[in-house]
Amino acid sequence: MLTGIISLIAYVLMAILIYRKKLSALLALPIMAVALSIIGGVPANDILTEVLGKGSLKLSTAYTTTMFGSVLADLLNRLGIAKAIVKLVAEFAGDNRFLLGLILTLITALLFSTLGGLGAVIMVGTIILPVLLSLGITNQTAGALFLFGISLGGMFNMVGWQLYMDVLNIPKEQIIHFVSNFAFVSLAIIIIFLAKELKDKKNILYAAISGLIVICGFFAVNYLKTHALFYSANNQPFASSPNQLSIESCSVILCLLIAYALFRARYKKTDLPLIVYFTPFIALCLVLFFQWPFIPAFVAGIIYAVLASWRSDSIKVLNQSIIEGITTVVPVIVLMIGIGMLITAVQHPSFAQNITPILQDCIPRTKLQYIIVFTLLAPLALYRGPLSIWGMGSGLVSLLQKAAVISSSAIMGMLMSVGQIQGICDPTNTHNIWIASYLGTSTQALLRKTLPYAWTAVIFGLTLACGLGYLNK
Repeated sequence: MLTGIISLIAYVLMAILIYRKKLSALLALPIMAVALSIIGGVPANDILTEVLGKGSLKLSTAYTTTMFGSVLADLLNRLGIAKAIVKLVAEFAGDNRFLLGLILTLITALLFSTLGGLGAVIMVGTIILPVLLSLGITNQTAGALFLFGISLGGMFNMVGWQLYMDVLNIPKEQIIHFVSNFAFVSLAIIIIFLAKELKDKKNILYAAISGLIVICGFFAVNYLKTHALFYSANNQPFASSPNQLSIESCSVILCLLIAYALFRARYKKTDLPLIVYFTPFIALCLVLFFQWPFIPAFVAGIIYAVLASWRSDSIKVLNQSIIEGITTVVPVIVLMIGIGMLITAVQHPSFAQNITPILQDCIPRTKLQYIIVFTLLAPLALYRGPLSIWGMGSGLVSLLQKAAVISSSAIMGMLMSVGQIQGICDPTNTHNIWIASYLGTSTQALLRKTLPYAWTAVIFGLTLACGLGYLNK
C-alpha cells in the first residue's frame, strides 16, 4: 500500500514538472519509467532488459506507421497537393461566411486525416486563415475553426489509431466504430460554434440544414456499418485481412498510373491533374473499406501521389520526402519510445500488485460515474498530463487496464473524448502557439474561445461510449 502511495506521489510530481515546463515529456516518460520501476521493486535486471530494452520497442509498429504517414504528408506538401485542394475549394465555395467557414473547416479535417506536424499546420494555415479573415471572421474565431478542423481530421489519422491499438490492445474496428460516431458529434458542435460566432440570423437556416445533414449522416453511416460496409452477403463481418478485390483493383490502377506517368514524362507535364486531388483519400479508404493494414495503405497513397503527379524531379522529391518526413517525426518517435518504457514499467507484476488495489477503489464503475468523473477530470489532458495518451496518461492507461474495472474500449472512448481538450485547447501545443502568433492573439485567448465547446464534446463523447455499450452498468 505504501509503495502504491509513493508511486502516485512520484507520478503527480512528474506531471507537475511537465506542467511547469521544468521537464519535457520526451525526458519525463523514460525517467518516470525507471523511477516507478525502482519504487515498485522491479529487479535491476528486469529494468534493463524489460523496461528499457523491450519497452523501447513496445510501440515499434506505431512509430513505424508514423514514419510512413509522415512521408506521405511531406509528399502532399512538396507536390503542392494540399495547397491546391484548399485553393480550389476557396475559389468555388462562394462568399457566404457560414458555408465557406464550414467548408474550409471540413477541408482542414480532410487534409489532417493524413497530414501532421507543425510544418503542415503552417502550410495549410497560411492559406486557410487569410481566407477566413477576409470574410470578416474575427481572428480568434478563425483560429478556433482551424483548431477544430485539425482535431476533427486527427480523429481519422491512422497514426493515432495505431498508438491506441498498441497501447490498449484493441482492434482498429473498435476505434473506427467510435470515431465514425464521435466525428458527427464534433461536427455538430462546430456548426453551433460557427453559427453563434458569426451572429447573423440568416445563418440559422444554414445551421439548421447543416445540422439536419449531420443527423442524417450519423444514422446513414450506422445503418451502412450494420447492413452493408462491414458485412458480407451472409451477414458475417468481413475478415480483417485485405479485401482480395481491392488488391486486384489496385494492381490494375497501378498499371494505369505507370502508363499515365510515362505519358506525362513523354510530354514533360508539370501541372497537377485532377486525379491527384484524391490522394488524401487513398490510404484512409483502403483501411476503412477494404481492411488494408496501415503501412501498405500509406505506401499505396505515396505511390499514387508520385505517379499521378509525375514530373522530371519526382524521384528527387520522393527521396526528399522520405528523409524530411521521417526527420520531422523524430520527436514523436522518441515520445513513443518513452511511452513504451512507461507502459512496460507499470505493467510489471512487481509494480502493478502495489498500485492496482488503490486504483480499483478510485475508478468509476457505473455509466453515470464514468461520465461525471472524466468530464470533471478532462482538463488533466492539458500539458500532456495524466489523461493524455501522448504524455503521462500512457502509464495511467496501463494501470487502468491492469485494474480490470472498465474495458479497454471504455478507456479508448474516454481518452479520445478528453483528448479533444488537449488537441484543441492546450496552450503548449506548437500548432496553437503558431496559430496565435500568426493571428496576433494569444494561446490563452484561443483556450478561452474553444474550451466550452471542447468540453461539451467531452461530455457527448463519454455519453457516446456508454451508449455504445463500453460499460456494462
